[in-house]
Amino acid sequence: MNYRHHFHAGNFADVMKHVLLLQLLTRLNAKDKPYRYIDTHGGAGKYDLSEAPAQKSGEYLSGIHRLVQLPSIQKRQAPEAVQQYLNLVESMRVEDGRGAYPGSPWFALQGMRDIDKATIFEMQRDVFQQLRHNIRDKRAGLHERDAYEGLLGVIPPKEKRGLVMIDPPYELERKDFPQLVELLVNAYKKWPTGVFAVWYPIKDRPMIERFEKKMSKTGIRRQLVCEICVWPDDTPIGLNGCGMLIINPPWQFAEQADQALHWLFPHLRMQENGGSVAVKWLVGE
Repeated sequence: MNYRHHFHAGNFADVMKHVLLLQLLTRLNAKDKPYRYIDTHGGAGKYDLSEAPAQKSGEYLSGIHRLVQLPSIQKRQAPEAVQQYLNLVESMRVEDGRGAYPGSPWFALQGMRDIDKATIFEMQRDVFQQLRHNIRDKRAGLHERDAYEGLLGVIPPKEKRGLVMIDPPYELERKDFPQLVELLVNAYKKWPTGVFAVWYPIKDRPMIERFEKKMSKTGIRRQLVCEICVWPDDTPIGLNGCGMLIINPPWQFAEQADQALHWLFPHLRMQENGGSVAVKWLVGE
């Protein structure tokens, strides 16, 4: 996988990540008190799927493109979490052109309230410049910084409540993500009541099982796993599916995630048979 997210913007993994991100924020909005959203790898904040990187990969064609092409009646039958996502995508497409697609920081700021704040990291200089151009919101603090060392410096936030979205460059990770596990353990020690959402690719099932085993041995409670695999596990391609590990998921999030992913699956899977959806507790209370 190429770290430059413009190649992957709008693919099935982005759809899954952004639908679940919006639902996490919706659940946090259920309480009156403000919260902090922290994005460890913010990217450019906005992408143009008509430009060369997205056109070269074509990944968006089996992701967001499939959903926007659905008849209106099918979109209206989608779960509320999916409808919210599609409505926000359409609002950007109307304003910025049919090739526009949002990144996680943009989605988050749309899902947050006026009383909430965001901290967004991006360490690549050119991508950070794009982020600064695309995200102009007084609620958002933008930081050109490596989140692997920056995250621990900003938690716990003064709001005490909040969500950390972690989607690192996995080609820089090793095997079963030891660097990521270490970050989560240290972050949880500093902010045990925070919500941590970690997106990860599924290319090698045994590696994911080792990652899950490591996480289950950390002593961290309330770990929920959400997965969507658009290809069978034994398909020899670059990306069979993706997952999101959520620590301290808000009340009712698991049920909403299960409903959303089961609706998305038949629209995003790559062949008639095979593939899977799972929402399961890795570690309970």
